[in-house]
Amino acid sequence: MARLKINPWIEVWYNPRTTIKSILKYNSKYMVLPMAGLLGISLLSLLFESKDDIVGGSSFIGSSFVAALVGIGVLFILSYLFSMTGRWMGGKSTSEKFRLAMVWSGVPTIASLILFIPLFFSMNSELLGIMGLTTIIKWALILWSIYLFISMISELENFSMLRSVFHIILVGIIITIPILFVKILIGTSSIL
Repeated sequence: MARLKINPWIEVWYNPRTTIKSILKYNSKYMVLPMAGLLGISLLSLLFESKDDIVGGSSFIGSSFVAALVGIGVLFILSYLFSMTGRWMGGKSTSEKFRLAMVWSGVPTIASLILFIPLFFSMNSELLGIMGLTTIIKWALILWSIYLFISMISELENFSMLRSVFHIILVGIIITIPILFVKILIGTSSIL
């Protein structure tokens, strides 16, 4: 096994292609499960921030465990879908490589957990007057994570950036179709 010659926690922010190549050479499972759990928790914290009646503490702690497990489950489902659709588009990456790309491109989103700390300890997030600012910063970090993921797909699959965007859109369509189908079924069953 090769030595990890970079600090991926820093390098990923400005050089995602080098980061994914280096981590793949080192260990294709490096930090995948813990980071998937942290991604689930960080996305849950964004949901908590968007609620007006948040009262920090125990509800977030209890939900975090479930969010971490859901994050890991979603990671495996999405990595399979990305691998399958990538092959349709002429790519050759495995689910394992996509899992690695998804979690390491999520470093900015995971870093956004730091912004949740003041809201977590306040009794009412609006008292701090920073809820709007932290939400804007979190969304900027999520958008940066998406850019990193596009770059990593481009590197893994040897796709252009535009083709990588279409790859993400294709997976989004595949996820949306069954959800819409279930919504239609539920909607028609309530009429009867």
